[in-house]
Amino acid sequence: SWRHWRDSNPPITQRPLLDAGELQNLSRYAQSLPRSLLTFQQQAVHPLLGETLSPFRGHGFEFEENRPCQPGDEQRLINWRLYARSGEMYTKVFTEERRPRMSLMVDRRANMRFGTRRQLKVTLAAKIAACYAFQAQQQSLAVGGLILDEGPAWFDPAPGETAMQPLLQALVAPCPPLAFDSPGADLTELLQQLLLHTPAGCFLLLLSDFHDLDPATASPLLQELAERNTVEAIQILDPAEPQLPAGDFLIEDPAAPQPLRLDGRDPAQQDRYRERFDRQQSLLRDCFEQSGIPLRVCSTTDKLKACLAQHDA
Repeated sequence: SWRHWRDSNPPITQRPLLDAGELQNLSRYAQSLPRSLLTFQQQAVHPLLGETLSPFRGHGFEFEENRPCQPGDEQRLINWRLYARSGEMYTKVFTEERRPRMSLMVDRRANMRFGTRRQLKVTLAAKIAACYAFQAQQQSLAVGGLILDEGPAWFDPAPGETAMQPLLQALVAPCPPLAFDSPGADLTELLQQLLLHTPAGCFLLLLSDFHDLDPATASPLLQELAERNTVEAIQILDPAEPQLPAGDFLIEDPAAPQPLRLDGRDPAQQDRYRERFDRQQSLLRDCFEQSGIPLRVCSTTDKLKACLAQHDA
């Protein structure tokens, strides 16, 4: 259990993002929140098995309707009382009860292992994801998802604290710096895989800086995800990212014969960088808005309470 993980004193880059005590505090904090973070489309909280009706039709637990008999209907489902009153054959239709699931997509790639104030972007992502996961566990929901590291790692949804341990350990595993050109899965391609791995009716939380998300190709994938599931997205940024740091920089460009020099003290360079950043942010917001997915933006300077408070804004 994460409550019994042993702390040691390895180099800071080899330490977990959150230790056992911090996870325990997050678990208590998540359970103390006055509202559920997992709203689903029905705005419901499901503390017990079987409270949510799924769209899957079958021999479930909740009666839905009578419909005229059709060839192939089972005799035991015929409503004989209705037949005695009306003289017409009807079949009883039930709605199968299934529990919704919660799925996380948490980005831990090179860009997320960055932070100039308070914490790394990936650390804030881990805190937010853990709060959602602990609330889902409290509501008896199966929790699983996708952790994007140097490669994608999939965790099948399962209920219970013990079943959630591998996901939590991957979520808070050490995050030493990675080269920004390190190979990794493209975020847009992973959205396509999410469509295949996520059954309809899930609550899906996306946590990333979305730096490599192509709005043009991602928009139809996000829209399809939102049509089948309740999807929320949180973009995590650092205060240093919207503006060019002051100073001289040499930037390696494989297509150029020599490194490019960038003067961060030049007001014109600063303006161009800011305009490009703002334009990309505008495209990203439009992409999520058109897909019907709320996009919240959190900063590494934000406290967890402020990030989660945006949920009710």
